[in-house]
Amino acid sequence: MVHALHRSDFKTKDGLPYFEIPEIKQLGWINHAFLTRQGGVSPSPYHTLNLGSSNGDLPDNVSKNRNRIAAAFGFDPGCLIQLQQMHQDRILILKGSPDPLPADLRYDAVITHCPDRVLSIKTADCIPIFIVDRAKKLIAAVHAGREGTARHITGKVLKQMRFEFGSMPQDLLVALGPAIGPRCYEIEERVFRPEWAPFSTPAGAGKWKVDLFSINIGQMREEGIEEEQIWDIDPCTHCHNDLFFSYRREGQTGRQLSFIGRI
Repeated sequence: MVHALHRSDFKTKDGLPYFEIPEIKQLGWINHAFLTRQGGVSPSPYHTLNLGSSNGDLPDNVSKNRNRIAAAFGFDPGCLIQLQQMHQDRILILKGSPDPLPADLRYDAVITHCPDRVLSIKTADCIPIFIVDRAKKLIAAVHAGREGTARHITGKVLKQMRFEFGSMPQDLLVALGPAIGPRCYEIEERVFRPEWAPFSTPAGAGKWKVDLFSINIGQMREEGIEEEQIWDIDPCTHCHNDLFFSYRREGQTGRQLSFIGRI
């Protein structure tokens, strides 16, 4: 059974509410957090902890929010890797520590064993996913929206971790962060995939309500991950709009940050 964290499980550090997975924290070499929209400086409609740089917020606000997060969680903001997130399935693999990285990182997932890199995902309904290899001290961060899920990005990341680094399924811990839930995520027939039917409910008028969490967990299970190795953060971004940004609910809005790095 997948382990679930609820709204009552969030913590606060230096005024920043966040969720963390206790079993990942207990490893002792991981710094991670699934942040919320609260605790930053951005004005409405990006209020307040917006990390999105292409949605209309001022760059200075985004920079201040990034620096505030880095100071609270004790890492150099220059080590934070922020992908362009193209809603595709390109995977960035970092085996060394080139400095600096290119600014235009058009990927939706990143894998590394480097201790001087903090991987991040920005979301406002899509699923941020972290994967930790306890044996290899390897980490990955995945952006899984509808299109990435359709392209099996989570399964592809797991395959790359095995191929490039020798990861074994039994050594992995996986966390799915805040995203839109199956009662709120409705899509049209034209973008619906028949393989999603077991994880979906007909919503009438050629529409479906889709459970992106279950679809991605299914991809994990195909790669040998058991449900007891998986954690998810339960609050729906669409329902809990005071705590999270939701593009589906708001349209023009910010992006919350989720990050993971080796200590």
